[in-house]
Amino acid sequence: MNYFKDLFGRLSQSRRWVAAQFIGTPLLILVGIAWTRLPEKHLWQVALTLLVPVLVAISILELNAGTMRSLAGSDGKRVKLVWGAMTLLVWIAVVWISWMILDWCDDQTTQWASYLNSQAPAHWRARLFTYEHLSHWITILVWIFRWIVVPAKVLPYAMASAQTGYRLPLRRVLQLLWNWRWWPAVAVAALLSVWPPSLFFAADPHGAVSAQIWRVSLKLVATYLLVMISWILLLAWGAVLFGRQQPVPKNDAVTDLFKRLRDSHSWVGAQFSWILIFVFTILMVSRIPSVPKWRVWILVPLFFMLLVAGLVVEAGMLRSLLKNGGKRIKMFWGVFSTFLWAVLALTVAYSLSLWHTSIAPWVVGWVVAPAILLPFAAASTVWGLRLPWRRILRLIAEWRWWLGLIAAMLTGVALPCLINAAMQSESTTPSLWVSPALWVMGLRAGGTVLLVMGSWVLLLGWLAVLLDRQRPPSNEMPTGVPALVGPPEPDKQGSVKVPLPESD
Repeated sequence: MNYFKDLFGRLSQSRRWVAAQFIGTPLLILVGIAWTRLPEKHLWQVALTLLVPVLVAISILELNAGTMRSLAGSDGKRVKLVWGAMTLLVWIAVVWISWMILDWCDDQTTQWASYLNSQAPAHWRARLFTYEHLSHWITILVWIFRWIVVPAKVLPYAMASAQTGYRLPLRRVLQLLWNWRWWPAVAVAALLSVWPPSLFFAADPHGAVSAQIWRVSLKLVATYLLVMISWILLLAWGAVLFGRQQPVPKNDAVTDLFKRLRDSHSWVGAQFSWILIFVFTILMVSRIPSVPKWRVWILVPLFFMLLVAGLVVEAGMLRSLLKNGGKRIKMFWGVFSTFLWAVLALTVAYSLSLWHTSIAPWVVGWVVAPAILLPFAAASTVWGLRLPWRRILRLIAEWRWWLGLIAAMLTGVALPCLINAAMQSESTTPSLWVSPALWVMGLRAGGTVLLVMGSWVLLLGWLAVLLDRQRPPSNEMPTGVPALVGPPEPDKQGSVKVPLPESD
């Protein structure tokens, strides 16, 4: 069965849920519009005003989760519908945060276009890199991220969580994200559901009032049909690609990565616990208006203990992830070597801060220097001075190491900077603990910590996987050679003719 037969077969199998999508969605939209007209004179009307949006949101979640589950089919291991629908709230929040960042990028289009135009050479500034061209290109780039990249990255996770809840099949999701058939489908669905509706309502109104009402009604119906057809077909196509994935080999690098992280779950938990304690301590100290001298003698040992605990956690995690190799050094010397490499990294960072340029220190400090220092630091934490030089140099020359490092830097450094800039409010000094500004600040800090520590843990695990895969293959004895057991049988012994010496 080819892909398109499987696609239409799944649509036919899920025709009830598809029909519920086409009929239930406009009904829920009408209920939402009627909710805005509810009076609030009596108590039951106020209760109904609070209850209707909750019921509408639950119905939309159940409707979409049921459609995803029906298109994907049942494998006997999926969770209940209510839990699969509740997990969609997480991915809706991810899309909302991503769109908020993209809205901030939209607001910065004028500034970015002006800056890039001023930095371009005079000839290119007048012909190619004009302000109009740069502004148009940035707008298109933001549109691609908003309607293609973000849905293509989030939708596979949402479809998987609707089936399995929080026990996501990460390997299958990553396989779908690397499938070339998925991205053109998302691009086509985005173009059909966003671009024509934007053209429908771009023209100026003209004609009689009744004719305008009919035209607007037809445009709304056409927009709704385009959006729903694109949405259903995209979900069905994702279900087809999920069902046709090849099994992951046992020695796959991603499988090895998650296996190592699962085996080192205690150290991973200690890593997150340490950073939470450290951030909480800094927040508490920052709220002290003036620190007396007698409290300094308490704060200095406290921060020293946190620093030592952080070094112990880093060394323990690296020693837990790097399993294969020679003779290990003791934990004390592993912590001491981690401290030495941390001092070296701080020295490099301070030296780069004296570089009076903008882009070059960032690239050197966040990409080049970690790519060279991290393998040596990780190996010395486990094996001390007896470093596997050849394996480390082969790792530094490995393209997958650089790709993983760049992905970790974009997720753990660049993305938090964008989130902080997008969520920055005008009031930076909230007066009460329950103020909305403080909640926004807490969410921003929590998301930043999660992104930074998650990227760091995944990067260390990826380093351990690639470093162990640089080991040369062991020289195994040839197999399949039968062993000789006992003397040969008499009838199968070969005769050997021994030449006699010639007589005179």
